Amino acid sequence: MPEPSCDVVIVGGGGNGLLLACLLADRGLTVQVWERREAIADRPRAFGIHPAALEALDAVGVGDAVRAEALALTDGAFIGVDGRRAGVAFDTPAFAGPVVLGQDRVEYLLEQRLHALAPGALQRGVTVTAVTDEGNSVRVSARVGEGTRECSAAIAVLVDGTNGQLSEQIAGPAGRVGPKRWYAMAEADATSDDQAGSVALIASSHGVVESFPLPGDRRRWVAWRESGDPLDADSFRMLVHDRIGRSVGSIRGSVSVFAAQSRRRRRLVHGRVVIAGDAAMTVSPIGGQGLTIGWGAARTLADELAGANIHERVVLRHYPRAVSRMARRAQRRASFFMRLGDPTSRRDWLRRGAVLVLATRAMRRVVYRLVVVCRL
Repeated sequence: MPEPSCDVVIVGGGGNGLLLACLLADRGLTVQVWERREAIADRPRAFGIHPAALEALDAVGVGDAVRAEALALTDGAFIGVDGRRAGVAFDTPAFAGPVVLGQDRVEYLLEQRLHALAPGALQRGVTVTAVTDEGNSVRVSARVGEGTRECSAAIAVLVDGTNGQLSEQIAGPAGRVGPKRWYAMAEADATSDDQAGSVALIASSHGVVESFPLPGDRRRWVAWRESGDPLDADSFRMLVHDRIGRSVGSIRGSVSVFAAQSRRRRRLVHGRVVIAGDAAMTVSPIGGQGLTIGWGAARTLADELAGANIHERVVLRHYPRAVSRMARRAQRRASFFMRLGDPTSRRDWLRRGAVLVLATRAMRRVVYRLVVVCRL
């Protein structure tokens, strides 16, 4: 049996995989990250970075660089179908606002940090084809161009995404949690009607419309849809205007229509193979928190791996419990707020009453969770 070539090999070099690699390298473990993509994906993805996520970035020395580029949010509001507003300002420690920065930039900063901590650890263009637990180590096989590659490690962590084939082969399909909804999303230039740094969730008789600020004087718009039919830019602008009477600026890129639903895997540790990131559990994109929860779980996993003799028998107890606890809490909240954004009417007394209650000063913490914790 050959000696392991590294302590931990991470399959997947997205935001979760890169942060985990930085945490492990900072704790003195040797790590390799194998990523099939040749470059960082530039499509719109996660963008809200909560205070807890900033703490995770601070732990690897990237927090200040993210703050320097990010947009700080100032306030947010949920607006009912009758126009009643329930809002909160992000100006106190109790209601600290997140910052907003595209995931592609965050991944770039994490990649540069990993290069500094462990030069050569990230290897792109590597498609992992098999992960085999051999008892005392894990053998990882991959395809690189026209050739192949293998390495041996004490632990393999699969961070290959919600639909990752390797995770599904080892841990089975992820279970679906809560409701499934369709949404359309587009990024556009800000207009004179938009308030910089302000988040708005607006209920309508045809479903919620959400507007979030982005760096570079742009905004991200998300609208409830009854199906997954494609939508062009003009149709999207008309949809938003017809629902809330607001204009959307010039749309950058294409309009994406996606299904939102939370997922979770019950078993995350399979011998020397660990499931992490979105492969372990996801909160509906409309529920947000993807980076925050994934990074929180990565910190727990890194601490547990660094404190164990991973070249002997591996027993991980804290990590699976932490993921299960965070997933249950976040997915319950996401399911509730997804339903709150369904089509409504002025006769929908239950949801009208909910907005009346949310508009009271005593409910500001709930509004904070609605606008920030469960939407960004």
